[in-house]
Amino acid sequence: MIDTVKFDIRLILTEAQIELIPWSEIKKTLKKGWVTCELFDQTDDTQPRIVYKYKEDNPSKAWLKLELSAPRYLYGSNVYELKQADILPLLKRLRRHVAGKLHVPLSQVPRYDAWEVEKLHICKNFHVGLKVQDYLNLLSGIQKPGGYKTVPYSAADGSKLESVVFQRNKKKNRSVHKFYDKQAEVEQKLHYHNQSQHQRDADGLLRYEVELTYDDMRKHSPTRRAIELLSPQTAIAVIQDGLKTLGLTKPIKQASERSMLETVNRTGLNVRTKSMLIAFLMELYINGRGYCKKKYSRTTFYDNYNKLKEVLDMDEIHFSDVALPPLKVHKDSFKNKKSRSIGGLAEETTAK
Repeated sequence: MIDTVKFDIRLILTEAQIELIPWSEIKKTLKKGWVTCELFDQTDDTQPRIVYKYKEDNPSKAWLKLELSAPRYLYGSNVYELKQADILPLLKRLRRHVAGKLHVPLSQVPRYDAWEVEKLHICKNFHVGLKVQDYLNLLSGIQKPGGYKTVPYSAADGSKLESVVFQRNKKKNRSVHKFYDKQAEVEQKLHYHNQSQHQRDADGLLRYEVELTYDDMRKHSPTRRAIELLSPQTAIAVIQDGLKTLGLTKPIKQASERSMLETVNRTGLNVRTKSMLIAFLMELYINGRGYCKKKYSRTTFYDNYNKLKEVLDMDEIHFSDVALPPLKVHKDSFKNKKSRSIGGLAEETTAK
């Protein structure tokens, strides 16, 4: 449900308290007069990173950031998904963590219902078994609407795809959607505690992760409140919307352009309409969507494209030699305890 999260906490330390804290790193910006203090464990990256920044000549002007991978903090690995039952205990534990690390009374740390979220990665594991490469190969050929570009990444030896990233060309307000082979990622981690166990648990997992922008977060919480954003409702809405825009929520069942042509021919459409759709389908197959969007007017392209989607019963038109199950999340997806995903192939499967 949630992986990386960065909280913005309105905590103000006194000069005396700042001096007593054993900071890992302190940086000063001479021109602007800001002091940035960081507290982290160099030997254990499952622990949160605390960043406290204040004005040297006015220590009351300050802010505190707390960043962590929530499942790694709770479970030691982000192979496992955070569940609804974990959220409040997590926030309470983090509040105590901040008080303990900064050597301040718990009462001085604002309650978690006042915390804001600055960074949020929402994720979902899909247990697809031996089809991880099939999904990644399919995704590498998809164009996500909204000004995104598709960036596939292969293993160092070029033998297989390890991830496919959809990112916007514009740097401002840039959201990122990423699919990757979770087991391959775990294998690459150095000094990973219980790595062999996590590798076994990551076997067959296709991970989908969305890095939300401020605007994305404000759709679900106008003030970016942690207690509103760290919820199953937000996670399900984000994941389902992302999957739908990529055409992955319906069975990817069209095995080839031949079966698509047969489907069009079997419809009750008139001969002229069939011929037009078949010609459009073949151009789409041979030359790609980008070429067709340039060749046809916007109205003609979307009239033909949407008609084909209706005839083929697809969210988006994909050409694939493999029949793949849809990727879906359910309303109760994140209600159970620690798991790597819940249900059948390409949906949700509980860890041992």
